[in-house]
Amino acid sequence: MFFKIKKVLIINAGGGIGDALQFLKIFKLINISFKNPKIFYYSCDLKKYWYENVLGSLKPRNVETVQHYPGCFGFKKKHFFIKHKKKEFYDLIIDNQSKFRNSLIYRRIPHKFFLSFAWKGLLSKPFVKTNNKHVQLRIVNCLEKFLNKKIDFNNVRISISSKYDQEARRILKKKKNYIGFSLKAGHPTRVKEFNTDEILKVAIHFSKKNYTPAFFVEEKYISLIQKIQKKIPNAFFPEHEANKKFKNPSLVVALANKMNFNITIDNGVMHMLGLSDKKLFCFFNKNSEKFKPISKNAYIFDCELQNKKINILKSKEIIKFIEQNLNI
Repeated sequence: MFFKIKKVLIINAGGGIGDALQFLKIFKLINISFKNPKIFYYSCDLKKYWYENVLGSLKPRNVETVQHYPGCFGFKKKHFFIKHKKKEFYDLIIDNQSKFRNSLIYRRIPHKFFLSFAWKGLLSKPFVKTNNKHVQLRIVNCLEKFLNKKIDFNNVRISISSKYDQEARRILKKKKNYIGFSLKAGHPTRVKEFNTDEILKVAIHFSKKNYTPAFFVEEKYISLIQKIQKKIPNAFFPEHEANKKFKNPSLVVALANKMNFNITIDNGVMHMLGLSDKKLFCFFNKNSEKFKPISKNAYIFDCELQNKKINILKSKEIIKFIEQNLNI
C-alpha cells in the first residue's frame, strides 16, 4: 500500500540555501523508496526558489518548487482558511517542521498520508513517532517506520555532472595536495565563524606540511581575501579561477572531492562539502544535532558540548581535533 506514492509534497520551514541543500539526499531517498514520484518542494525562502536558480544544477528532474502558496505559508492564522482545490492532492506530505499550528494548516492540504514532527508525530497519518531533532534523520526515521524497513542513509550519495569534475581538474594542479577551507557564515548576526587569525594559523600549519590551502570564499569578500593572501603566500581560491558558467554549488562539490580533506564552519558551503566523498571537519558553535552532515566521513566539533565559543577557539585546539581524526 505504501509503495503507491506518485506525488509527494515536502514542506521545509527553513529558507536558507543550507536548508535547501540538506534536502538533496532526501529527494534521492524518496526516489529510491517510491520509484521516482513527482516531488513538490515548498519552503519559506522569501521567493528565492533555490532549486530553480542557484541549485538548479543539483536539482533532480522530478522535483518542482511550489510557488503558489502565500509568503511564509503556515505561519499566519489566516492561512488556516485557505481553500485548497481537490486537484491539489498529494499521496504523501512530509511536514518537516515542528510548530503545531503550522502542521494543522498544512494538514488541510488534500492528501492520503501525512508525516509531521509536531508534538512528536501526533498529527501524522498514520501515526509515526520520532524524537530525532536532525532535519534529515527525522525524515529518515519516519520513512523507516512508514515503509517498515531499515534505511542506510550514509549510502545515499549525490552525483554531479562530469563537466564540473572536468572543470575542477582543470583548475587544480595534479601534483599538489589541497585542503579546503570555508570560513564565512551566511548570517553575520550569529556567532558561527572562527577567529580569522586563529584559522589562518591552522592553514599556515598545514602549509608547512606540504598542503596548499584552498579557500571557498566569494570574490566579494575583498578584505578577507587580501588578509589571507598577505599571511599565506600559497593560498588558493579555486572558484575564482573557474569559467563563469561553472560557478555554482556543483563546482564546489567537484572541487571538494579533489581536496585531501575539508574544514568548515556551520554554513551553506558546509552542506556542499558534505556531498563530497572526502573527510570533512565541521566546527559548530551550536545546533550540530540538528544540522550536522550525515556522512561517515564527517567529523563534528560541537563547541556547545565543549562549553566553548567558536570565535575563541585556538588554532592548537582546531589542529589537534583534525590531526587526531586524520591519524597523523
